[in-house]
Amino acid sequence: MTQQAVLALLLTLAGILPGPLDAQDVHQSPRVVIASEGDSVNITCSTRGHLEGILMKKIWPQAYNVIYFEDRQEPTVDRTFSGRINFSGSQKNLTITISSLQLADTGDYTCEAVRKVSARGLFTTVVVKEKSSQEAYRSQEPLQTSFSFPAAIAVGFFFTGLLLGVVCSMLRKIQIKKLCASGIKDSPCVVYEDMSYSNRKTPCIPNQYQ
Repeated sequence: MTQQAVLALLLTLAGILPGPLDAQDVHQSPRVVIASEGDSVNITCSTRGHLEGILMKKIWPQAYNVIYFEDRQEPTVDRTFSGRINFSGSQKNLTITISSLQLADTGDYTCEAVRKVSARGLFTTVVVKEKSSQEAYRSQEPLQTSFSFPAAIAVGFFFTGLLLGVVCSMLRKIQIKKLCASGIKDSPCVVYEDMSYSNRKTPCIPNQYQ
């Protein structure tokens, strides 16, 4: 089933399914929230009367307890949401923040007032969407820039060295011609010959050691 089909199904269920009779004792909002991967969502659970604590469950597609919160006690959080849940308020008016959303977090969540006769509210449908390709490109763009900058420097150094090599070669040839032109006719020469075809007519350099 595609993501669009799942989204349509969840929105339909959230709109048409009736709540339990005891939902009037537990108020839960929002009914539907749509967010992208990495975002955060807030689910608020409020109740009245005496209660021991608040339990939030994920009831679809898999049923399990997400958190249990009780005033002045250390809250319990399922390991699937470890490090990603924060609380604000009291057990009678509790806001639960789920951060760093993952695709697997998509589902229906319901709050339950824990007491001798427990009561739960309507569920909140959370839909987590994949990041768009444009967002993924923006996140990768600095990385590509960091790789292209050193490459540009390396290419620049390569062509600079190549140009310097050509200039030095031309200066060396000019210097050799001047030395041979200013030398004495009878002075012997030492010939340094490049064996490549293009440089067989290399002028000679006077041997200063003879």
